[in-house]
This record gives sequence, C-alpha cells and structure tokens, in this order.
Amino acid sequence: MKRICIIPARGGSKRLPGKNIKILNGKPMVFYTIDAVLRSGLFDKVIFTSDGDDILEKVSSNYMTPVLEIQKRPEELASDTSKVIDTVMYYLDEEYDQTWLTLPTSPLKTEEDFIQASALLTEDDDSVLSFTEMEFPPTLGLVVKSNNILEDYDQSNPWQNGNTRSQDHPTIYRPNGALYGAWTEKIKKNKNYYVGQTKGYFMPRNRSIDVDTQFEFDMAEFLMRNKL
Repeated sequence: MKRICIIPARGGSKRLPGKNIKILNGKPMVFYTIDAVLRSGLFDKVIFTSDGDDILEKVSSNYMTPVLEIQKRPEELASDTSKVIDTVMYYLDEEYDQTWLTLPTSPLKTEEDFIQASALLTEDDDSVLSFTEMEFPPTLGLVVKSNNILEDYDQSNPWQNGNTRSQDHPTIYRPNGALYGAWTEKIKKNKNYYVGQTKGYFMPRNRSIDVDTQFEFDMAEFLMRNKL
C-alpha cells in the first residue's frame, strides 16, 4: 500500500493576510498540518505546494526529510477561482494507491485522525473525509426578505409554530475540511472526494476549526492554549 498526501497552502489570503505562516500558539499555522501528516507515518510521499515564496521558504528552512517534497504551485492553481481539487488532479500520481488531501487551515487535527480515517477506507469505498456537527440546526434558519422581513427557512415553519428547541431538531453534519482520502483510481475517475461510496470520519467541533478570519484564528489559539 502506497499513499501520497497533498498539502496546498495559498499565499493570497485576503480575509486574513499571511494566515498560513501566521504564528499560532508559538509556531506557523501550516506547521501543525505538516507535523500531523509526517507523524502519522502513513505516507510514502508528502507534497507541500504553495504559490507564496515566503511560505515555501518558511517550510523549506524548517523541514528536511526525503518524504516531504516542497513545490511551487502554478499560478493558475492559486487564483481566487481555482479549486483545491484542481491541485489534487495536477499532482495525481498513479504510482500511489491512495491520494490524500489536507488543508493547513485546519490546525487542530492530529496524526491519529489520519491513522483512524485511513482505517475506514476499504476496497469497497471510493473515499473518506472528515466531518463534524453543524453548530446550529439548519431547520431553524431564517431567510431575510426585502425590507428586512424575516421568514422561516424550513418548510415546517418552526419559528411560527413554536418548535424552536434545538434538541427537537435532527443533528445535521458538515465536512470540516481537515482531511480527505481516496483510492487514486477512484479520484482520477471521479475528480471529486464526494462521489461514490464516501465514508465519514467524525471529528468533534473543538478540533474542527477552519481558519479563514481572525476570529477563527483566535478561537484555534484559545483552544490550543487551554488544551480544550
């Protein structure tokens, strides 16, 4: 069994400039993902790719292992409209049985998450990805109409009929962006980690922070410092 893992880190974050190498609880945020991937011992090759020279320099000056390859990402794969799956397809290598993807914006994942998720991916499956609970029941959502008129989002009209206790609504889950794995032949065919028989690897909400703004960054740092 041979596995490859791809870690893409864009350099052009607009909502939180420089977030991938912003110091999070003592070290650049991207280091948490690299460390978790390498410590898992699962991967025969790890490709770290970025369009940002400062990010590439930071990683190359701190990691020296034959498993980790550091590559400059082509500009067309780092634009505002490019998709992460395009980067996966660019680096796809059929020499490897499984192709994994993990994002540095999810710094609270651990090596155990990779190990346990990989155990779920059997030959009968296409892929596995991490997920967590949604913070608020979608059935209790609201729609804002013109003139700030509020309406129930769900057709059951919970706010109109008084069915507003969150525990009375179904638990809905969402991908948390921490990790994705698939058989290489399946990802080559599907070009999507959500196509086919997809297994879910559950991660609790306190380790499912996806850093996109200063708020999520501060939340991740708070959780790390307080070991929550």
